[in-house]
Order: sequence, then C-alpha cells, then structure tokens
Amino acid sequence: MLTVFPAHAPADSPFAHQLAAFIEAGCDAVCFTSEAALEPRRDLLTAAEKGLTADILVLILSRSSNLPRWAREIWEPLLFNHAEASNTRVALLLLEDCAFPPLLRRKLKFFDATASPLDALRRLKRWLWGLEHGTQPLTTYSADLETLYAGLADRTGVMSTTAALAERFAREATHDFDAIFQIPAHGRTLAQIAGELGSQLGMVLDGPLEENCGRIRALLATRRCLIVFDAPQLPPDPLVPTLIPRERSSVLITTEPVQIHTTPQTLKYARDLAASRRFAEAYELLRQLFDTGADKETCARELVWICEHWARYPEASELKTHFRLPPTEQLSLF
Repeated sequence: MLTVFPAHAPADSPFAHQLAAFIEAGCDAVCFTSEAALEPRRDLLTAAEKGLTADILVLILSRSSNLPRWAREIWEPLLFNHAEASNTRVALLLLEDCAFPPLLRRKLKFFDATASPLDALRRLKRWLWGLEHGTQPLTTYSADLETLYAGLADRTGVMSTTAALAERFAREATHDFDAIFQIPAHGRTLAQIAGELGSQLGMVLDGPLEENCGRIRALLATRRCLIVFDAPQLPPDPLVPTLIPRERSSVLITTEPVQIHTTPQTLKYARDLAASRRFAEAYELLRQLFDTGADKETCARELVWICEHWARYPEASELKTHFRLPPTEQLSLF
C-alpha cells in the first residue's frame, strides 16, 4: 500500500482531506494529512522534509503555503537529491496561482488544480495507480461519461446506463480500477450470475449459493473493481448487495443486453458444472430437471452427491431412501 504525504498549509486542510479521501477510495494508498500540515513558524519545505518518509510527497502550492523566497540551495537538494535517496517520488499540485521555481514544474510531476480541482485529483489518482501497477495511465476523460466517472470511479457507487455507454466507460476507465468484470446476466439466475462472477475472479465456488455469495463479497471487499452486469432481470436491490460489498467495488448495470447466455437444460451440462465444482449452479439445474420429470433417478444420484458434499445429510438421505439408491451410486458424478 502506497503512503502519501500531502504537505499543505492549515488553510488548505479541507482540500488536503478531500484529496486524501479521494485517493484512499480509489487506490491502495493511505494519506497522512494531519502530520502534513504546516506547523507554526514552519514553511512548506520543512513539512516536505517530514514527507520524505512516505512513498509519495505531494506539495500543495497555494498563496497560503507558498514561500516568500524559494532558496535554491535548500529546495533543490531536498526535492531532488534527498527525495531520490529516500526513494520518495515528489509531485506538485497547484491549488492557487502563485510564484515558484519553474524548474520544479519541468522536473517534477505537476498537476494544475487552479481551473478544475477534480480533474487534477483524477490525474493524480491515475498517476498513483500507474505507479502501483507499472502502467502508463490514460489522462483523457470523455465529457459524455462524466456522470459515470463521478458516480463510479471517483467513489463507490451503483449506476445504470445503456450498453453502448457501459462498454465505452469500461474501456476508458481501465486505470481507475484493479479490474473490470463484465457479467452476462440477462435471463440468468442469481446462482448462475454468482458462478460467472466467481469464475472470472478465479475462485472455486463449491458451496451453497449463500456461502458462495459471501466468499465473493469477502474478496471484493479488498479490491477496487468495476462489475458490469449485462441487463439482469433480477431486481438490483437483492442482486447487488448479495454479491457486491459497498466498501470498494462499483457496479454498472446495462439497460439492455449485450450478450445473452443460454444455459443448456440438460443433465450433461449439470454434470459439467459439477465437474467444474460450480455446485450451486449444478444443484439448481438438477432440481429443475428433477421437477420436470427428466430422469428423476439419475438427477437424484447427482443431487445426493452434492448434498453430502454440503453436509445436507437429511436431504441426501431422503433422496436415497425414496429411490433406493445404494451408497456407491452417488459417485456416478465422476
């Protein structure tokens, strides 16, 4: 986790705290704002010296923090030599127009917040993101996607939009998230949606549906992801909180499907799901096949195996008793 030290004047504390909240919500970073404020009779360079213990030093320049005189014999070794020796990257964020050495603007990472503080914060966040992930982030934002940026990338949120806008946003906002997952959800059940999301997350979800959803929530609580649900027919109120924690990940729901996934209603597909250890989906499909009268005894054998794996012994026993299944036949799944 990156450590960020935004050196600032006390008068700029509201902005420094806004910066900290913005960065911490969007990156794996922690900001030291209280320690970064200028102390009485101390100047910005004194605060900057304290910031060399962090990974990132951000000098917030304003009329309140600006030095009456920038002594080159002080700022040059501090912001270049000492920072390099401390392995600290230094950035300037210009909050208000004020005079400072032009060399700093040319040699250090520079963010101009005088016209649009939000744009500067976004660029700073993407720069930090690039440092974390070793990438060169994009710095452009489409104006017609502003609502999505404000509601999903700048903070955690849940929104809906057209499929076309969702696809563009997912491409453009790559550097605002750890990962972006696009889930074909149209016409699919919660078990199927959870299974698809778990598969894309690289998880093995071999538990009942409720347990699987809890494991997905636990993983996403530690990551900053965007989940795009492709036109689910399930209402958002139960769908989103069941799968997505509010801590870090954002959700975008398309208003029309981009891709429609058809689930084969066959015993073979149920066995394929079970072989992939997607037991909740296999169980759901086997129950549907069982209820429609399609080879009840074979469905029962497979259901017995899954129920015993989940320690649902009364349900497994009832099926075995009803169909007089010998114990070894539950292994037919494999």
